[in-house]
Amino acid sequence: MAAVVQAVEEVRKLIDQPPVVVGGLAVLCRLSTMHRATVDLDVVDRLQGSAPHLEVLRAAQGAKVVEPAGVLLPTPYGLVKVDVLEVRQVELDQPSDDPGDRLHASAHAWANDTATEITVEVIRSDGDRLECSALVAEPGPIIAMKLQAIMNRAVHKQGTDLLDIVRLTLDDASRPAVLGQLNACAPPTAADIALHVGLWLVQRRDQAIRWVHSVGGGDVTTDDLDLVADLLLDACKRI
Repeated sequence: MAAVVQAVEEVRKLIDQPPVVVGGLAVLCRLSTMHRATVDLDVVDRLQGSAPHLEVLRAAQGAKVVEPAGVLLPTPYGLVKVDVLEVRQVELDQPSDDPGDRLHASAHAWANDTATEITVEVIRSDGDRLECSALVAEPGPIIAMKLQAIMNRAVHKQGTDLLDIVRLTLDDASRPAVLGQLNACAPPTAADIALHVGLWLVQRRDQAIRWVHSVGGGDVTTDDLDLVADLLLDACKRI
């Protein structure tokens, strides 16, 4: 974890602005209880700067290209894989006919535009403290991004995405934000979120629970998945 936190600072220096953190580190920041550790860093780029974040990071000394949209970035604690999730304005202005593509664009733009600053601290095994400040995605957008990501992921990643969704929705600290933010998001985004909830937590519930159990979520039951689905679908309803 020290390497991932240090990577946030390295990215900030290279792009000359605080990165918008999504993915596993964002989940950890938003939960009140310890969840799974993460070894990668995911950031969003709205492509509004002078150069794309990915281009800048890949040009850093010692960096190694990882396809399709990543880089191994050197830190004092070792190499860290940084994935850059890009959103082009045209994807928002001219939404795709595909609900997955639409949600990818809208969820990541939502995450970028509403991220709030958090100080992340790691205490290493030798007692040293390492901290950095970052813009971190809010729980609602994280749920939306995770739901969209499931389709094109390896089975292990599908399980961790689903487990993250369950933890964020049921956690006492993050649940109010999740439901409030889904309730307030744009109706087209809410509709696409509801479509993905129905697919993964209702239609494919039996498959989803197997994936969750395979990645350490053995305490999660089908009743939990049903509750999460009900809460998310209710928050996405529009009169």
